[in-house]
Amino acid sequence: MRVLYVIHGPVFGGAHNQALRLRAPLEARGVETIVVLPSEPGNAVDRLRRGGVRVVTIPLHRVRATVDPRVHLRTVAGLIPEVHGLRRLIREREVDVVQIGGLVNPHGAIAARREGVPVVWQLLDTRAPPPVAFGAMLAVRALATVIMPTGSRVLAAFPGAERLRGRTVPFIPPVDTDAFRPRPELRATLRADWGIPDGAPVVGSIGNLNPQKGYETLVRAFARVRERMPDARLVIVGSEHGSHAGYARRVRALVDALATAEGASPVTFLGPRTDVDRLLAGFDVLALASVPRSEGIPTAALEAMASAVPVVATDVGGVREVVEDGVTGSVVPALDPRSLAAAVVELLSEPSRRSEMAVESRRRAEERFSLDRCAETHLRAYRMALSRGAGRR
Repeated sequence: MRVLYVIHGPVFGGAHNQALRLRAPLEARGVETIVVLPSEPGNAVDRLRRGGVRVVTIPLHRVRATVDPRVHLRTVAGLIPEVHGLRRLIREREVDVVQIGGLVNPHGAIAARREGVPVVWQLLDTRAPPPVAFGAMLAVRALATVIMPTGSRVLAAFPGAERLRGRTVPFIPPVDTDAFRPRPELRATLRADWGIPDGAPVVGSIGNLNPQKGYETLVRAFARVRERMPDARLVIVGSEHGSHAGYARRVRALVDALATAEGASPVTFLGPRTDVDRLLAGFDVLALASVPRSEGIPTAALEAMASAVPVVATDVGGVREVVEDGVTGSVVPALDPRSLAAAVVELLSEPSRRSEMAVESRRRAEERFSLDRCAETHLRAYRMALSRGAGRR
């Protein structure tokens, strides 16, 4: 079976991570995945190819959260030629199933339907505002053979979700629980590399620097944590991309205000990294401050749990489906620095409770988030799509 996975983002994120992690277990089950990415600057192509994923780049525009009409005009103007390009790929590569990563870009689904190929459409997040989501869901309902939401809460966030139940296969993003595991032997080395004393409380956060990740809320919350724990440190892992340069500057301005009288900053930016499985060993807590209408199920939370790191996350998307409040971490209201800071301080202040959460987090990760389990779920969705056929064009 050959699957063409169309992803419109050039910067490595959740959809790309899914393709990377599932390549080997799907190949072991007879599924070859080819990823299509836009031919524009970004780090996703190199990371995927280094991981052995087959990648094709073509001109591929996407819907953007901007009021600039030129961006939207370019997207509309590119739709027909880009659909034609995808149709050629489907024919040349003899594709059996087309998979769509995200809600608002229908190019791959239109191309698949024109070629008589079934469509597996993944709903990965809740970013689209209600009017956009309503319009996009009309396309999903008309073009998708099978829908794969990241959890039931994400599906419920979309209008008309109740009409899709018969062709829905929910999934949890995959985690390599062999790579992401407790590694306490790395703690001292990592903290030395970061210039952080081994005994200092460390809050980590993982995610690209964009508005959906809520880094402004996180930094404001961390300022409150420092009021209670002056030696606490914050370590941020993630890419900065040109399209969100202004947002990254605002986050860094907030961070600069936290510098001590000696000029030392309690916040360390590590940039994009491919060794997150190692870096998690240096964190006491992972904090995710995502805003409303942003996440589906954040992969970073799953990877932290697999690494036995408790998670404090905002109550968005499907977070509560994986992080159980008071058991594997804390779930707090979004856009609320005070609540986020209080939950972080509570966990940092209680090492024994944090250890209990770490053990339970790891157990659940092994049971629910493994690569094999996620690969089997995808295989079930592909087989369902093939059995239902492409449907009407």
